[in-house]
Amino acid sequence: VQLPERVVIYELYSNDANDMHYRAKEKITQKLECSLLVVCTEHLVVCQEKKLQSMFFSGQSEKEWNFDSPIRYIKIIGGPPGKEGLILGLKNGQVWEVHLDNIHPLLKVTVNDGIRCLDLSQKKQKLAVVDETGLLQVFNSKSGDLCFQEPNTNSVAFNNLYEDMIAFSGNGSLAIKVLDFPAHRQKMSGFVVGLSGAKVFCLNGSSMVTLELPLSAPMYQYIDRKMYNEAYKVACLGVTDGDWEELGHSALENLEFEVARLAFVKLQDFSYLELIQDLQEQQRKGDTNRDSMIGDIYSHRGKLKEAARLYQKSGQEHKALTMYTDLRMFDLAQEYLGSSDNTDLIRQKADWAKNINEHKAAAEMYLSVGDTQSAIDIYGEKGWADQLIELGRRLDKAERPALLSIAEHLKRLNQASYAAEIYRRLGDSAAVLSLHVEAKEWSQAFALVQTQPQYKSLVYVPYAHWLAENDKFVQAQKAFYKAGKPEEAFKVLQQLIENAISECRFQDAGYYYWIVSRQFLDLAKENIDNQNELLLNFESNETLAGIYYAFHAVHRYLEEPFTSYMPEALFNIARFLMTETCQNKPRGSISAILYCLSKQARKLGANKLAKQILDKIQTLKIPQKFQEQVEIATIAAKARPYSDPEELLPMCYRCSTYNPLASPSSRCMNCGQKFVHSYVSFEILPLVEFVLEEDITDVEAVRLIETPSNDKVKGESWKQEISENRETLQLDVDQDKDPFTSGVGAFEGGDGTFFPVVVNRKTLLSMDSTAVLISKWNPPLRYQYYKNLLPELQITMCHSCFKAFHVDDFELQLLQKGHCPFCRAPPENFLTSDSSDDLLI
Repeated sequence: VQLPERVVIYELYSNDANDMHYRAKEKITQKLECSLLVVCTEHLVVCQEKKLQSMFFSGQSEKEWNFDSPIRYIKIIGGPPGKEGLILGLKNGQVWEVHLDNIHPLLKVTVNDGIRCLDLSQKKQKLAVVDETGLLQVFNSKSGDLCFQEPNTNSVAFNNLYEDMIAFSGNGSLAIKVLDFPAHRQKMSGFVVGLSGAKVFCLNGSSMVTLELPLSAPMYQYIDRKMYNEAYKVACLGVTDGDWEELGHSALENLEFEVARLAFVKLQDFSYLELIQDLQEQQRKGDTNRDSMIGDIYSHRGKLKEAARLYQKSGQEHKALTMYTDLRMFDLAQEYLGSSDNTDLIRQKADWAKNINEHKAAAEMYLSVGDTQSAIDIYGEKGWADQLIELGRRLDKAERPALLSIAEHLKRLNQASYAAEIYRRLGDSAAVLSLHVEAKEWSQAFALVQTQPQYKSLVYVPYAHWLAENDKFVQAQKAFYKAGKPEEAFKVLQQLIENAISECRFQDAGYYYWIVSRQFLDLAKENIDNQNELLLNFESNETLAGIYYAFHAVHRYLEEPFTSYMPEALFNIARFLMTETCQNKPRGSISAILYCLSKQARKLGANKLAKQILDKIQTLKIPQKFQEQVEIATIAAKARPYSDPEELLPMCYRCSTYNPLASPSSRCMNCGQKFVHSYVSFEILPLVEFVLEEDITDVEAVRLIETPSNDKVKGESWKQEISENRETLQLDVDQDKDPFTSGVGAFEGGDGTFFPVVVNRKTLLSMDSTAVLISKWNPPLRYQYYKNLLPELQITMCHSCFKAFHVDDFELQLLQKGHCPFCRAPPENFLTSDSSDDLLI
């Protein structure tokens, strides 16, 4: 800044080009007389009419250049610090180039009139001169040749970011020109002093104005000349998104993929970027059909007719067909059909109809082209059972897959009868059975299995699962066996047993063990090889069934505040469990059984047994809640007489021997006869088991026992004696002698071996059938026979589980529960049957 007495040199306050804050750098404290003044990096250049002088910032002069004519314009053209170049415009029309490190100036060009304005292009290849007449002339700075000229100009500036762009002003307008293209003008007052990218700097009076220029015009000029790289360079200086889009589309349509890609990257238009990538991939593969690629571009832009025309021209009508069908323009696609493409078009039209929810029309079109499966899928998806039924009746048996698909859909739509109709047409009995099974129509399924037994597993297995789910395990067991899958029955029942025991439902656990035992018995009948092992399993599971059945009462007594059992009954139950658990260890509390037995023994006066049991309990792990009571009872037992009442001692009805209460065996210690308990009160019943002689079959034995008394052969009941002195007739000889009673006494040999009661035909014939109970086990077991030695005591037996009961107890249980308390068989089902009808519930 030149002041009257000094010159102040300022520099930008920051490196930001848009920040217009300056600060003082140097001061030259001398008065300078000059017409023009410019500043360089290290020098101040002063113009005094014809003389040009450079000086340091300190005010010291360095070089001086003298010219023939006054200097009218100076412009710095850049260069290294201390070696900058300047171009000078003289009044005589000469243009000189001066470098601060060179004393010799260089003449560039000469024009006819004095110089008003000068500028040098970015790469110093072009020189622009405006003379006093307002004529702008642009020269090649190397050769001095005139490139072009423009009249009515007062100032000029090259774009410092683009070599071929120039801005000039005059007559109230601003013009932008590239190369030799026509200039683009717009209104503007003032003088242009600089051009950087899309920004033009104008001096209007005493103010500097910055304007944003739209560079669309020069870009479109390049596009018109198909100079896409130059157009891209201009666009980078600053154009609108619309201009970028036009550049991208124009470059793409002329297969200038790189320029188009850069334009769409700027716009972030990924769909076109994918298209460009696909087209470049085609080129790499050698597919360079120009019309086809431009057709792809036009179709992407929505110029469908032009695209179709180009596809046809390139011999790729199928692309036009695909384009129109993808856009659902089936009428236009018809024009590009070949001789065999009509089916595909209709199928695509049907696909489109399906997508727009015109399902009925789509199904009809599928059927018209023979795509039956697609039509079936639509009918099934929409749940149109009537259409499926009609189509199924219309189709021929040969179209088996389609018919099977229709049947599956009808089955899903709960149209089982129509699905069965189709399966019958196809002769698929297994599918018909599956329908009945899924619908739980067991009677129809069993009726069909009767005629086609090869499909038994298809019915009995799901039927068994259904029964098990409905807690009908006896029938489920039979169904599993019918299906030939006993392992499934064992698996289900074993899980039920586990659940019942863990949930303390011991009566249920006993019931499930009884079912398992019957399964082993049935398997033993069919498997001869491992029959003995299966029978052992039968016996052990039946014993466990009885143990858990009895333990239910003990558990309820200990856990619930009240019980319906009398002390005598609880005593008998606990004693039964004590003897049975000596050989079989159930998953129950032994200490609970013994605790219950000791408590009832003390109530009934069996102090000896109570003390023995309490001593045994001390060796076991006692539940916390019983410990104190056990300790008190143990102390109290020592103060009582060490004896048991005779009426509590178990008596053997065979040998009339009283057994000790603490006996660990369920047999008589004298004769070895097994005690038979009533399975409600668990009293010992007056039953003695007997066996048949080896040559007597079970059928014959039952016939002999059931022979009416009138038909039985009676022996002579009188005896006559004649002697010399008298004649005697003795009536009712041996009337009180019972053949069975005479065999009861023979119970032990010399070595202590147990001998059962063996009866012959005469003994069987003499028996009263009402006093004989028969356990009619299924093979391979033999029948078991019991004689009631106290006929006045009425005893009955369940004909399903063969457990004995007092008649009164059994009838009460039937009235309360409606079935046997042990095996849960109702009275009408005591006689089991293996017919399939019995499986139906």
